[in-house]
Amino acid sequence: MLALNNANDTSVTLDALRTAAAQMVCVGHGLSFFQIGSAARPPHLPSMQNVGVLLFFLMSGFLITATLVRKSSDPDYTFARYFVDRFSRIYSGLVPALAFVVAVDGLTILLTAEPTIVRYYDFPTLLANLAMLPGYHGVYDQSHLQWSAFGSASPLWTLGIEWHIYMFVGAIFFIVKRRGLWLLLLLPLAFFGQTPVHYLAGSLQNDGVGAGLFSLWLAGSGTFLLLNRFTIPPLFSAAAVALGITVYCINVVPGHEYAMSTYPALALAFAGLIALSQKTTMVRSSGYVRLAADFSFTLYLIHHTLMTSVHFLFPQANGWIVFIVVVAAANVLAWSIARHCEMKHKRLSEWLLAQARWLSERAGYVANRAAR
Repeated sequence: MLALNNANDTSVTLDALRTAAAQMVCVGHGLSFFQIGSAARPPHLPSMQNVGVLLFFLMSGFLITATLVRKSSDPDYTFARYFVDRFSRIYSGLVPALAFVVAVDGLTILLTAEPTIVRYYDFPTLLANLAMLPGYHGVYDQSHLQWSAFGSASPLWTLGIEWHIYMFVGAIFFIVKRRGLWLLLLLPLAFFGQTPVHYLAGSLQNDGVGAGLFSLWLAGSGTFLLLNRFTIPPLFSAAAVALGITVYCINVVPGHEYAMSTYPALALAFAGLIALSQKTTMVRSSGYVRLAADFSFTLYLIHHTLMTSVHFLFPQANGWIVFIVVVAAANVLAWSIARHCEMKHKRLSEWLLAQARWLSERAGYVANRAAR
């Protein structure tokens, strides 16, 4: 069985990867916004923000599968509880991040009248983002179900895809388990399955952005299922890491990070690293890594908005000093928001479940009174 606790380095490794992925997205966008580090961007090196997105999908597949497999040992764990957990985890970060975007974009528009932001800064688009419709691809592609990310928060395009994957995979899992009113899950299966199926090999747009993200998610899922059943010797794990990284670096073409041909090597390196971390105990304290990981989701959601605002309010502000200040500010702001929101997602989940139990008990009480 795969151990995801403090008995080895796996937990801290996952936290470190989550932190690294968020920082890669933030730093990569900062390099582009403030026109520095040309040697660290295409055509010289891959866009680190795109590689960060790929890592997020790998880890998401791994962690969600681990959650479903482990928590399903409780016979009372149903799709409803899974939904509340996922809802709490995502919306505890999304709602405050959207409030941040509304405020910062509103100020930027007021001071600059920037048309690029205004195009997507309206109430219907805000509601569509709350409903996880950015990134939607399905039988209603040409309908009002396909929306852009709200305002300057362009990273939201990946969040809609993730949400649809969560609901699709969760529905399949609990239909197979036949828990609760599992027949009702055929409805979310039919709707939420459209976007993941598209992203098995399809992309967000014609240039290939986002191609095969669900395939990469499934690779992360498969990594958990494999390592949960088989123990990989450390030598083979280390070899998998080295081979995966080497092949990935050789094959990835700057500007084409979403080429699916590079995904197997990235998945191999990830699987090898997780397997290797199962056999090591080199990290004695993971407090700082855990802290950075805890606000990584909020950082991912708000950094682009902050950079957009600085870019339009101070168009001549470029260079390393501006880059360092803005990236540092994005991290501080993300931590400040997340400590009251994202980091409280477990409390939100417990509160929602308590309210659901109260409503259920109240409905039973009313039904019993009516039957007398």
